[in-house]
Amino acid sequence: MNNNKLVQTSTSDGLILHGYYVPSKDKRIAVLQVHGLAGNFYEDTFTHIFAQEFEEQSIGYLTANNRGNGKDMDFNKVNGDSVRIGSQYELLEEAHLDITAWLKILIDEGYKEIVLMGHSAGSVKAVRYLFEGELKDKITKLILLSPIDVLGFRLAKGRIDIDGFLKQAQMKVDEGKGNELITSEFDHDTLSYKTFISWYRRDDLGRMFDFFDKDYDFQILKHINIPTKILVGSNDEYFHPSNPSHPQEAMDILLKNISNSKGKTIEGAAHSFKPYENVMVKAVSSFVLD
Repeated sequence: MNNNKLVQTSTSDGLILHGYYVPSKDKRIAVLQVHGLAGNFYEDTFTHIFAQEFEEQSIGYLTANNRGNGKDMDFNKVNGDSVRIGSQYELLEEAHLDITAWLKILIDEGYKEIVLMGHSAGSVKAVRYLFEGELKDKITKLILLSPIDVLGFRLAKGRIDIDGFLKQAQMKVDEGKGNELITSEFDHDTLSYKTFISWYRRDDLGRMFDFFDKDYDFQILKHINIPTKILVGSNDEYFHPSNPSHPQEAMDILLKNISNSKGKTIEGAAHSFKPYENVMVKAVSSFVLD
């Protein structure tokens, strides 16, 4: 009989979050999974495969919601109030609050090593945590599953005036209308003006996977110094949208700029790693235990 269980935590700004925890026997090493845009801790097809694999390998596993859960969600707060967030209203600069809350559970459980693993947009949050997180020094390894080039995906669909859109969005924020939703010409996704700025801001954190710009120097990636594993599918339309038939080009950029990194492209796999979830999970397990 296992001890797997649903868990909840609260962030320093009072949000109540939920997740699923698979404890290990020896409490030596654990993986914290950060889900992608509008996702949750349970729906990815590989989640239950991770749970089974990690339990068999005595690796702790915590797959957890963050404030980007769903598109437009009401989150309960510890004071009894609620607040509407979800991917339409979340701010990337607040993502570290959620990860810290979950890390505290693993630290309290006594794990000696903690691996931070992000899928899709969760990869952006995982990398940001290494620079913004209160407990960033507790992270011993990093795993990036299907990292997403957000701006590149937009640019690949046609030229856009991203600087002009950012200026317009900032004007809305300055007018006190930052929580209003952007109009259709801004983005194919429904986002608030604040969230649009958070995702598309042209600083180094915002450009960490900016493969579209051939002259960009990836300063954030150059400062990652912990062992890192990158896994993508060859059929992932979000990974390298500026040259989708050659995902290895983007993989090579990551491997070149993250000094202590290894990468694997899984032939035929999609953004969610279907139908090769087992191949991805085995590669992750091997890296964690290495």
